[in-house]
Amino acid sequence: MIRFLALGLVLCAALIPEARADETRAVTGTLTYRQKIGLPPGARAVVRAEGRFGVTLSEVTLEGDALEMPRGFVLEVPSGLSGRVRALIKVNGTPRWINEGVPFFAGEEAVTLGELFVDPVSPLAFATAFICGDMRVSVGMLGDEAVLRAEGRDIPLAQVKSASGARYDAVNEPGTSVWNKGGATVVRLSGRDLPECRKVLPPAKRPYRARGNEPGWHVALAGDTAEVVADYGEITREAPRPAPEAVPGGFRFDLSEAGARLLVEERMCHDNMSGMPYPDTAQLVLDGRVLRGCGGDPVDLLTGAAWRITALGDAALIEPERLSINFLDGGRVAGSGGCNRIVGGFSLSGEGLHFGPMASTMMACPETLMEQERRMLDSLEQVVAFDVDTRGRLILLAEDRRTVLIEAVRP
Repeated sequence: MIRFLALGLVLCAALIPEARADETRAVTGTLTYRQKIGLPPGARAVVRAEGRFGVTLSEVTLEGDALEMPRGFVLEVPSGLSGRVRALIKVNGTPRWINEGVPFFAGEEAVTLGELFVDPVSPLAFATAFICGDMRVSVGMLGDEAVLRAEGRDIPLAQVKSASGARYDAVNEPGTSVWNKGGATVVRLSGRDLPECRKVLPPAKRPYRARGNEPGWHVALAGDTAEVVADYGEITREAPRPAPEAVPGGFRFDLSEAGARLLVEERMCHDNMSGMPYPDTAQLVLDGRVLRGCGGDPVDLLTGAAWRITALGDAALIEPERLSINFLDGGRVAGSGGCNRIVGGFSLSGEGLHFGPMASTMMACPETLMEQERRMLDSLEQVVAFDVDTRGRLILLAEDRRTVLIEAVRP
């Protein structure tokens, strides 16, 4: 292992700001549940604010001889960070109720979440979670039987003979199965094949990449390894992937074994050559040099909640609440043209954003709505780039990268 001068590491520490105790904000809410029964003795609730990379930003434990609901909580989280608040109630160490998470956005002001309802849960043992298109499923053991958990149901499975791999069919539901073959997992649910499933990695293991230009550099985090490349490949170093440290506005990665430190700020960044927007602003300190760039995957700015279209060029919209577009995993897109449901694909590369051919249902609507839908589809065909403005609006751009074809917002 190459050893680097202590002076370089001192400079790293000096150039990246330290967190101060007063740079926090309060996230408050009330934990409750719908059951009309009291919690049994031995109940204990944990409320946690979880940020990017699976980092715990704050956590409180609510307990007592009689844990009563509703119960208020206060979490102190670093300012400028987004995250989700999750809650779990255990009775004598066994999970009984859960809230999978309520999001809060980056900012400086205090956040009031209101009521967080927890629902009964039966945790799966030896569970593996998958994302199949836009559906999350899990396969694991519930008691003594294997089950597929999907669409809020637990479907018992039994292993059957297969020509290759391991296949499990639903015991009492024809047309439902889980088939692991050739390193891929295929799920069939109630007679329909779900899109190819991919295993959900824990947040701390998911790939992440930061990069910059002049001189070309990148930091790639994957699995347990961090790769640092700079000066267009003249410098290449590896280090164990570090656990990130939350600081106001971002996360810090100590890559001291590679003579580096990376700061990722939750602040949108544009590539200074291509103009491509990225979720994060990044700063790499390498051997005392400060290199600036962008971080994250641009597709994360698009995927998630559906976008409601608010403008198609300069024309006034008819019933705009019916127009939407939703970017899904795997390069798929769905939405509504105001009359018909539309589905298709999209691709995102260094050259920009492009939509593939769109298919739609064949409903008939008033001619004004049909014409508006045609304009929407024509506009999607012309899109070559996108941006997200300071108000959070999605802007889809034409070839000149100045003409706005479509604007959309998230409700």
